Amino acid sequence: MIVQPASIGPRSRPRRVLRVVGIALPVVLLLGVVGIGVLGPAPAPAPTPRPRASGAPVVAVSDPTPAPDPTPDPMAPVFPSRIAGLTVHGVHWTLEARNRGLARGVIAVAGYLGLEDVPAACRDSRMGIFGAFCARVGLLGEDPWQGGPTSSPDAPGFHLHPQFPAGVGIPSQATFVAASPGTTTPAVIVLARFNDERAERCVPGGRHCGQELVVERVAWVEGQDFPRTIALDPALGDVERTGATLLRSASLARSALPSTAYPLLTVLVAPGTIARIEPAAAADAATLDPAQGVWFVRGLDIAGDPSTIDWLIVDPEGRRVLATGRIDTVRFPGQAGGAPSPGASTPPEG
Repeated sequence: MIVQPASIGPRSRPRRVLRVVGIALPVVLLLGVVGIGVLGPAPAPAPTPRPRASGAPVVAVSDPTPAPDPTPDPMAPVFPSRIAGLTVHGVHWTLEARNRGLARGVIAVAGYLGLEDVPAACRDSRMGIFGAFCARVGLLGEDPWQGGPTSSPDAPGFHLHPQFPAGVGIPSQATFVAASPGTTTPAVIVLARFNDERAERCVPGGRHCGQELVVERVAWVEGQDFPRTIALDPALGDVERTGATLLRSASLARSALPSTAYPLLTVLVAPGTIARIEPAAAADAATLDPAQGVWFVRGLDIAGDPSTIDWLIVDPEGRRVLATGRIDTVRFPGQAGGAPSPGASTPPEG
């Protein structure tokens, strides 16, 4: 056996230092590498591999979250769905129903109304341009429109040309459309009918053909019932009654309608004016004192029933019915005068 000699004495100081350094150095280097990995800049992401071409179509996945609804215009009118017991329809629907012979009797139509002009006959001494005892033609648009000179084009989009017989009131805003260009049309609901003997018939091929509905009442204007005042015939001259007395006698005259009726018209008139409002009542009116004013009342026989209108002539106090009659509103006039028969298709013009 060979035995290596070994020193049994203490190691020198330099050798002890080297031994410690040799043991600690690997640990220090390991900690440094770990520190650099934690504190150093993040490595750049690896590029996404490009997909290989495929014959399958690319499908776009839409966002399942629905888009928020646009903020409603707080000033936009909200038309009621029913009035006078009748369903309210727009102008477009009414035109389509007319073309198919379906708009029978009294109908409720919502739209934006303005007069095209103010006839000279409407300028009476009491109401000026707002006089109601004259024949007027308006324009009822599906959308709002503004007045302009008579030579300007009609309102864009779907529209009707409603006719207003003597006595039927029109809101002042609609009159201003003709009197002041640039005035915005008010939102209204009219109760009207196409098959009316009083309608001014269109010239074949003319701009009003298929649109000549006659208005019984403007019943709703910008969220309010209409009218709220009593129309007085200028042929009566000065009426020596207070507003309260007129309202009371008008209410009494309306009460002569059936309890289920919906009032369409209540006016104080000279008997000679009645023929212009309702030709069927002309013979009865001719028997009355021409100098004595009377109430003329019209109403749906039953609210919600478009087929029948009752008319009444009532004494000036509103207490005694002098004459009465009934009109069948769903009967179309004959072919004379250009009125289409039920089911005829008349494309709207101008």
